[in-house]
Amino acid sequence: MNPMAQTNLRAANRQQGAVLVVGLIMLVVITLFVISLIKTSSIELKIGGASHIEALNFSNAELALNNFISLNNGQFAPTFLSIPLGTPGAPLACSLANCASAPPLVYGGSVTVTPIQLACGQWFAYGQQMGGVNLQAVQFDVNATATGTLGGSTTLHTGVQTLAAPGSC
Repeated sequence: MNPMAQTNLRAANRQQGAVLVVGLIMLVVITLFVISLIKTSSIELKIGGASHIEALNFSNAELALNNFISLNNGQFAPTFLSIPLGTPGAPLACSLANCASAPPLVYGGSVTVTPIQLACGQWFAYGQQMGGVNLQAVQFDVNATATGTLGGSTTLHTGVQTLAAPGSC
């Protein structure tokens, strides 16, 4: 046998399996990389889902607040909340089903709207305009708590101030 052929044969014998070992190491590294990406993407999906649920609850609460104020426009007065339900001038309740003037743009859940009278007293805002110091003002905090069917709840508050006739408070 030729001495050159013997050298090539010995070199080939020494390299048997090297490609296999390098290939397996690269396969393990790529597998670990893919597992890391899967964990990261599942966490991002959870964050995105929670953000979506919060946005739905916020939309429900905002819709209910706006429609409650629209339904009761002009009725906010010092005795507004003490009028028994069902009598003229009483607060009109607002749930998600009857708050929407059109079909709701959001999905599922329930909304509770709660008005609370904060204060009633002298109106000091703008001097002599609109009757000046004789007018009184009543302030309400109207809050809506939306609870989604998928979980979570969001509470929104808005303030309403109405001018009242002198001596109303």
